[in-house]
Amino acid sequence: MKRLYILFFSIVLSTPVLAQFNLGLHQFTGVPQSVFTNPGIMPQARFFIGLPGAYVNYYNPTFVLDDIIREVGDSSMLDFTKLYTERAGKTFTFNIEEHLDLLHVGFHVGRKNFFSFGAYQVFQSSFSLPVDLTRLAQNGSLDPYFRDNPISLNDMGIDANTYAAYHVGYTREITPKLTIGGRFKYLNGLAGGEVEYSEGSIYWQTDSLVVNNRFRYNTSNINSLAGGGEVEIGNFLPFSDNKGTAFDLGASYKITKRLMVSASVTDLGGITWKSDLKSYVTDSGGYTYRGGNITVGENDNGDAFGAIGDSLAKAFNVQTIEGKEFTTRLNTRYILSASYEWTKGQQFGVIFSNNRYNSESFPAFTGFYQSNFWNLLYLRANYTVSPGSFDNLGGALSLKLGPVQVYTVADNLLALANQGNVSTFNVRFGLNLVFGMRGYKDKDKEILEFED
Repeated sequence: MKRLYILFFSIVLSTPVLAQFNLGLHQFTGVPQSVFTNPGIMPQARFFIGLPGAYVNYYNPTFVLDDIIREVGDSSMLDFTKLYTERAGKTFTFNIEEHLDLLHVGFHVGRKNFFSFGAYQVFQSSFSLPVDLTRLAQNGSLDPYFRDNPISLNDMGIDANTYAAYHVGYTREITPKLTIGGRFKYLNGLAGGEVEYSEGSIYWQTDSLVVNNRFRYNTSNINSLAGGGEVEIGNFLPFSDNKGTAFDLGASYKITKRLMVSASVTDLGGITWKSDLKSYVTDSGGYTYRGGNITVGENDNGDAFGAIGDSLAKAFNVQTIEGKEFTTRLNTRYILSASYEWTKGQQFGVIFSNNRYNSESFPAFTGFYQSNFWNLLYLRANYTVSPGSFDNLGGALSLKLGPVQVYTVADNLLALANQGNVSTFNVRFGLNLVFGMRGYKDKDKEILEFED
């Protein structure tokens, strides 16, 4: 079983094009990449060059791997029984996001202005599907459950996109208390897919299932990437047919010199897809499905998910047609935070965020404590609560040796010890060349309050 866990996380961590940013990075201002979560908080480095780094986020509030993996002798197999028994008639949501920093450069002009620019690549995927589909895939159409429990196909979500972003940002200290900032992103879509509409049901009739479904899934460049075929190099350049824009906006306000509040919104925008368009549609009007049972993990030539996909493709009777232009929205995040610096280099705070996936909201709440030692070593501990996950102990570390800064941030360290019981996990790591870290001017140990 351990090998299955390792394989799963290896797949997640090695997706070819490594979007959202973990809460452990927010207000961790000793690391320049903290501006990604709020461009309205001034970073400490006077000049930095961000070398390639990566971020990975896995979020599944519905189930953990232990729920769908069963030991059989010395081997393991997929078994959805627990999932569809405990969550019958409900929906499961599954999200994976990966982000690869290509370049990030930032610099101060005076004390009140900060400019930055860079580029990164993103892979985002989110799924929202009826849990009962796993019962159909595993047990087939003869399962007695379907006699009294039709499967709703309304509002299914199967969205994925890969894009490159080229960004420029500016942060300005308006007053000693107020700082605002923004970032503009030009988006170049590489491949994408989004459900345009989904409605219908699967219900029992005599000795078979009847699928009434209207479904359309629009894609761009999806065949080339999924099938391992060639992708035109022009698709990866900044001026391909798939274009988009997005914005990050933020502000911070120091109520006193100890207490600061901030607010930000990131990835506010989308991409319009025009290249290599194909759509997958079904308009069954009463298609009868008599699929047999599938024993997942046995007699599937080692491709359990392929067997499930083949079974569901038959049930939906999907057809491929010429596609049309469509637009996808990025996964927008809203963040509110407050922090209190009780003595020099020691800070604690709270963060509230709200992520948007497939028009659904996924809130999270984080408490953190962080320390700064001589602008060389930054340490952080945080605890996060999110839907379906209440044991997220995380941390961050940044070490500066000369101009070289090494950093890593993770929000669920318990995942390392128990991979089978993980519903959320994210990690970010990278290298920076950092020059001129801004220190404290206060000579006294205690921090002075603002004067009126």
